[in-house]
Amino acid sequence: MPVSPRRARVRPKPPRGALVRYQDRIAEVLGEARGQRVMIRSIHADGVERKTAVKWVNLVPLEGQLF
Repeated sequence: MPVSPRRARVRPKPPRGALVRYQDRIAEVLGEARGQRVMIRSIHADGVERKTAVKWVNLVPLEGQLF
């Protein structure tokens, strides 16, 4: 059976404690939220740490080097 293009792009959910990139921020995965979302902790441009629920497909795993 052929694999649809949409299924080929599906990435596994990031594990708890993983560092990921979300938009222009580096974030830590705190755990699963409702539906297709995970809770992340990140530091915003104003220097305040925030917890946010985001869709896990919008998270990009970090490569081998942080900076």
